[in-house]
Amino acid sequence: MAKLILQLIGPTIMILIGLIVLKNVPITFGLFYGWLAVFSFYHHKKKPSPKWGSTQKSVLLGIISGLLCLISIYGSVYLLQESVFDLSELKELLVEWNFTGSMVIWLVLFLIFINPILEELYWRDYMFGKLVSKVGAGKSITITAFFYSLYHLLSVYFLFSFPFNFIAVVAVFIAGIMWGYFRFKTNSIVAPIFSHAIADLGIMLVYLHFVM
Repeated sequence: MAKLILQLIGPTIMILIGLIVLKNVPITFGLFYGWLAVFSFYHHKKKPSPKWGSTQKSVLLGIISGLLCLISIYGSVYLLQESVFDLSELKELLVEWNFTGSMVIWLVLFLIFINPILEELYWRDYMFGKLVSKVGAGKSITITAFFYSLYHLLSVYFLFSFPFNFIAVVAVFIAGIMWGYFRFKTNSIVAPIFSHAIADLGIMLVYLHFVM
């Protein structure tokens, strides 16, 4: 049980160390994605599962839901940008976190193409698989969504103005529920990955258009 709890809060601890203590986005990436990759790929090597099962329906489900997320994210910021964040403070914070310079484009590409794969492998495959036999699918989806959204609080709390920082975390939790449901119903992480990637694209479009 202690090991399971550590694996649930481990990603949050990595974000806490890298972003809050060290205040460095590249180091945070190394700690956070290193944690996700080690457990996810060890699990895949030890016990391959049908998580990559791909059908046209799964891909379409991922694309449509992802586009809805993208439109919601970009549209909300477009309509409420003056309330969502203080642009000057946000830019100063990103510089403080070393999310600046020539490295930014690589970080953006990583967030769009690699982040969705690693997060879905970890939460909707590895952790979901460990929990489902113990507490059932419904609770597993909820638990993984909660801990998935927990570490997002550490970043969006500082990036967005109140109450939009907390609203953003609730949105992340709902997305986690949705992707967990897709994983359960399709027995695959193809739909969650496509949906997650397009949603992340929406976040990066906000950054490129309104912040950068």
